[in-house]
Amino acid sequence: MSFTAVVSGETAITARGPVREAAERVLGRLWIDQVPVRLASEDPALWPSAATAAVDGRPLCWPGQPGPGRAALDRAGELVADARAAGLTEVALLGRGAPARAAELLARAGGPGAARRPAGAGAPPLTVLDGPEPGPVLRIGDDPERLGRTAVVVTGDDPGTDALRRVFLGMLADLGLSPAEIARRVVTVAAPGSGAAKLAAEAGHPVVEAPAPTAFGALSPYALVPAALAGADVSPLLDEAARVLPALTRPENNPGLVLGAILGGAARAGRRTVVLGGYSAALPGLADWAALLLDEAADGRIVPVVQGGGLPVAPGDDLFLLTLDGRPHQDDATVSGPAAGQLVVWEYAAAVAAYLLDRDPMAPPGRAAPVTLDDGAGDPVLSDGDPGRSVEVHTTDPALAGAPDLGAVLAALAAAVGPDEHLALVAYLDPDEAAGQGAQVRRLAALLAARCRRPVTVGWGARRPAGGNDRPDTGVYLQVTGNADRDVPVPGRHHRLGVLQLARALGDARAVRSDGRPVVRLHLQNRWAGLARLLDSARGG
Repeated sequence: MSFTAVVSGETAITARGPVREAAERVLGRLWIDQVPVRLASEDPALWPSAATAAVDGRPLCWPGQPGPGRAALDRAGELVADARAAGLTEVALLGRGAPARAAELLARAGGPGAARRPAGAGAPPLTVLDGPEPGPVLRIGDDPERLGRTAVVVTGDDPGTDALRRVFLGMLADLGLSPAEIARRVVTVAAPGSGAAKLAAEAGHPVVEAPAPTAFGALSPYALVPAALAGADVSPLLDEAARVLPALTRPENNPGLVLGAILGGAARAGRRTVVLGGYSAALPGLADWAALLLDEAADGRIVPVVQGGGLPVAPGDDLFLLTLDGRPHQDDATVSGPAAGQLVVWEYAAAVAAYLLDRDPMAPPGRAAPVTLDDGAGDPVLSDGDPGRSVEVHTTDPALAGAPDLGAVLAALAAAVGPDEHLALVAYLDPDEAAGQGAQVRRLAALLAARCRRPVTVGWGARRPAGGNDRPDTGVYLQVTGNADRDVPVPGRHHRLGVLQLARALGDARAVRSDGRPVVRLHLQNRWAGLARLLDSARGG
């Protein structure tokens, strides 16, 4: 047996078996509580952060609402025209969280930006820089032609984003550009009165006003402005999203309500791990964005695993498979539909799931452990390999600290993952496919999943903190850090990006330890040699 919610014959949600039963058990509560009407009316009483913002008169990004994005269309059009007149065809997006990943998704799937780039230009039209990893910054800065055709969009308002902003301002100045020319190339999307907006105003940079950021910003200026500058035609996407909205106000045949009931109901019933797979080639990046959205909105009550890297080897009663554009007769649940429609439905569903799990999804995204630059890394409990190419093992867990070599460390780590737990692999390395480190990390995740026979989530340090914030984690944590071949100094500061990267890892490790969870940090003296050694050790020699 299965049930399906369909909108205009396009967006469809299907569930079967225990997942369907779990969803049906909570749908009644959602109808009684009038959640569809309250979401459509942006009722601030739904969540504490929304209520606080309403009292302060501070608008927020609400789930699946394209209104703020549509209000910024004219301003975005002016910025696009200015960028094209200046020969700017690529975008470096300095921002974090699900909205930044949504901008990347829209730029890939929604526009002719690739056709506007010079022949032979292999770089994507939009590059998200969501942390202080030096590699992606150097790939832009080392190519004067690429840097010369790159617009910078700032959507973050945190110390890491400020460091990247300083680096790019310095690189643009090194090109010989005047302050006026630099100002034309740097656009800030921010809430009025925020720190980012004040910095932009002081520097004379264009500012696009937006509601205060939350996890829900896929159709807000935070995503649409950088996507438009990268070549996406965002107006039709907003029209497509608007066609879904009427279905989200009714209690029955509501795709967002059904998907939220599937996610939240399954988690309430003990199936809190959702494996996302079967992605549509027409919408690359959807699964990665949805996973980040769920992690931020549900604050750890749902554990999303993107199929392809850390797959669970054995099925379990605590997980289910949700396929994007998949086979409803075979999988636990499926979601299909056009691009903008899926963005709306997923945001709505994440909000519904958060409501069912008593979480506050309107809290600011990208919350992170404090960064302390003078917090040393400490001495390793083990150094495996030749000097200069070794893998250093850092841990305070007695059960892991006594391992004699790297293979034994990984074996002990896999054995520490309980039958209802997962292994969280967080890499503070270069996630870009061009660097090759991302593929190596995913291979490591697959090998570890085969060892522990449990899901392995793959994350990148800047995109989501590893613990803290009252997250009910049931994970064992493996951090991978590494020396950068080249580091990038931060103008006006006495540190480099690589130092910030390590400081972030140390802060996240402290947050995990404070939750009582096991954590191991493996530091690679040489990234390539270290990753090869890790893969060899994970294979068992």
